[in-house]
Amino acid sequence: MQPTQDRLSKALEQRGDASKTDILDDLLRDYEIAPPSISKEGARRVMKRLTDEANIELEDGHKYLKPHGARRGLGAELYALGESEKAQQVLRHKSIETTHEAYSDLKTKDLAQSIDEIRNE
Repeated sequence: MQPTQDRLSKALEQRGDASKTDILDDLLRDYEIAPPSISKEGARRVMKRLTDEANIELEDGHKYLKPHGARRGLGAELYALGESEKAQQVLRHKSIETTHEAYSDLKTKDLAQSIDEIRNE
């Protein structure tokens, strides 16, 4: 089953009103209506398509990059930039402590690197 926004966008395109899809996006944002979460199977299809389009060769017979790896990568990137609260929101962690625990290894690496830099000066 397609998400509602996707069905509306396709219906508008079929009617010749494709320009109104931008208005639909604006309305959803203005009223803070979050799109439904993507299903696991939907995420797998997207990751497979992106993996194929980027000609990424994978090891161990995997056919696509795993959605959880992408999720974790985004969280790590935000956390490394000092955006732990944004990482918490994106990852939908109830507690910021969950985010800190999940990415504590990054803090440890950054701290070790800072100490090495200070010692080598």
